Amino acid sequence: MRGGTSKCWVFERSALQIPGFTVDEVLLRLFGSPDPRQIDGVGGGSSTTSKAVILSPSNEPGIDVDYTFAQVGIEQAVVDWGSNCGNCSAVIAPYALDQGWVSAVNGEVSVNIRNTNTGQVLHERIAAPATDLPANTYIPGVPFPGEAVEIGFVNPAGGTTGKLLPTGEPRTTLSIGSSQDETAQTVTAALLDAGAPLVIINATDAQLNNLDFASWPTESLTELDRLDQIRRAGAVAMGLATDAQSAQRAIPKLAIVTASEANSDCDFNVMMLSMGAPHPALAITGSVGLTLAARTEGSVIDALLTKPITEKLRLQSPAGVIETWHRDIAGDEVVGTTRTARLLAQATLSFDPVEGSESVPASMQLNSDLVEFDEPLITEVDDAEQPDPAPHKRRTVFASVAIFAALGLGATLLGGGLLNPPATTTDGDYAGETLEVVIPLAEGGGTDTWARFIGQELIHEIPGVPGFAPVNESGGEGITGSNRFASSANDNGTELLVSTATTVVPWVLGRDVVRYSFDKLEPIMVNGTGGVIYGRTDAGINSVKDLVDRDKPLVFGGIAATGLDLTTLVAFDLLDADISSTFGFEGRGPVNLALQRGEVDIDYTTTSSYDSAVRPIAEDGSAKVLMSFGQLNDKGEIVRDPNFPDVPTVVEAYEKIHGQAPEGEKLEAYRTLLGLTYTYQKGLWAPHDAPAESIDLLRESAHELSENKEFNDRAEDILGGYPIVADDQLAERVKEAYTVSEETKSYVTNLLKDSYEIEIH
Repeated sequence: MRGGTSKCWVFERSALQIPGFTVDEVLLRLFGSPDPRQIDGVGGGSSTTSKAVILSPSNEPGIDVDYTFAQVGIEQAVVDWGSNCGNCSAVIAPYALDQGWVSAVNGEVSVNIRNTNTGQVLHERIAAPATDLPANTYIPGVPFPGEAVEIGFVNPAGGTTGKLLPTGEPRTTLSIGSSQDETAQTVTAALLDAGAPLVIINATDAQLNNLDFASWPTESLTELDRLDQIRRAGAVAMGLATDAQSAQRAIPKLAIVTASEANSDCDFNVMMLSMGAPHPALAITGSVGLTLAARTEGSVIDALLTKPITEKLRLQSPAGVIETWHRDIAGDEVVGTTRTARLLAQATLSFDPVEGSESVPASMQLNSDLVEFDEPLITEVDDAEQPDPAPHKRRTVFASVAIFAALGLGATLLGGGLLNPPATTTDGDYAGETLEVVIPLAEGGGTDTWARFIGQELIHEIPGVPGFAPVNESGGEGITGSNRFASSANDNGTELLVSTATTVVPWVLGRDVVRYSFDKLEPIMVNGTGGVIYGRTDAGINSVKDLVDRDKPLVFGGIAATGLDLTTLVAFDLLDADISSTFGFEGRGPVNLALQRGEVDIDYTTTSSYDSAVRPIAEDGSAKVLMSFGQLNDKGEIVRDPNFPDVPTVVEAYEKIHGQAPEGEKLEAYRTLLGLTYTYQKGLWAPHDAPAESIDLLRESAHELSENKEFNDRAEDILGGYPIVADDQLAERVKEAYTVSEETKSYVTNLLKDSYEIEIH
């Protein structure tokens, strides 16, 4: 089921009791962990899609349903039982009604729920389902509607520590860094325990002040290590950990707040971090703490408010506005909000037992007869003491890994020998190693497809045939994973980074959030693509000369000026074309459709999409292919694209328009961006400090792959006919292409600022 902004598998307790296995091991196996893709299970490869909700009717007086939440590890064989998930809790009332555990009264369903992880009592209300009406409630962070679920946290203060303010004060000073270190800092935070333990700091202490709120998810990427230090210091101050290193990753959560804009109807702006990364919306348990913090005199949030607090509070998150409420119900303090839920699937999940164990059913039904666990998921304690509930007993990480090895997964997941002594990469043989390829973008896109195809082919050319482990680290338009690689990649030649135009352009622009540098990495191979610029003939475009001296500018449809579109914008500027631009399209496909509808006049496409998107409208006369971007040859000259031999390049188009060859800073900027975003668009890179022997071996293997006819036949569709380059001159050629002059950087920065009002930070 989808609950709020999370996705979770819902199990009845009896379904997870498999003889010979702990619940941890069952969940890890079902979700496909440890594996960053969770490819062999039902996990979705992210913290918001690797969650389990475990339910049963309750025997507790006044409670209808007992609810246990499990955050299933992705890359680690660990299940976290230490917190609640407010978003996932939205599924409980609809599920309980569907199973007949509760009934509707006067068109409304009320469900009392006990979260066993924290002891928190929830009260949920939904409308009795009407079969002839679809669920039609939207919430920020979810593109589709669902069934509205009103969730109230009953007396939420102190659920984990026993106090709303664990330190006894509305503000606490936290120290990060060594006291002997000159860089040691102090940070003022509000530490609250309501819904879940929460550390709240202001934008100044997060070093996000004076930045547009919409840019926080990206701009905060460079501060994640420091922000986690603050969060861990808060854990120690709240008594949740004895030292910063032992603090859990899931709790406490960290929230960054700032005052709302003057014209906003929201009370304040907030961005939360979840599992060390910016949360796309807002954790519901976090919103409970934020709501009470706003009502706590002297807290960090209280200092931001410019108007009195009423029953309802409006919080602006990166995904949109979330509204919470605070009520007294029958003498209880209740804080809540409205989420949505939707049934996604009803399924039978396959569970593969260890060979030789007791007979276990080959599959397990999600709805089976209720059976108690051999041991409870929590230990009952005296309510007066209220310590942290004891988590479900589980084996250590290494014991769990051993289980997976017995299941036949060890060699694949662990790269053929993670627990064995590592083999060297300097002896000309990668036997026993795993080649990890970091893909800084999400699964399923063009870069991901390219990287997985190349990686699986490349390992068979490397002596010793290492294992292959693609790892997607998406976020920040490719910057997050690239930053991580630059700071902590293995430098033994077993970890490589994938580059693409999406990650190259921010580096060219010198964005503050970029912490990687291609002149400090070693290229293993590069591969290019091409493309064409085309226009709508009904807009009066029949040749390149129709781009200039116009009465009305042509409209270009763009995605983002600081991405691959930048090369096209520089081309327009070089040509002195009369172009206005509109950005915000979600891809080249939508721009192509807008052009066919007459909403935009000019567009570009890459080679891989040309046949499906442009060729048909060019052949029927509704569009005109004007020029190709061209390619850089080994001398750095702009030549015709081999896939478009009859189409003039941008440089040739300039000559047709102006009667002479282009020159100057605009041409140099275009040449630079052409090499970075087209001729050498994608690449594999090793850390600069990797052994020279391993770099040479990887390049030689890539070169052998590039000359393999069978590979090139298979690669036709993926590579589009553009060759892999990994010859002896690769490093020199790439170094030249990736050397961006200060003049070019200045020109591009000024172009974006003066023509598109985009400031680069």
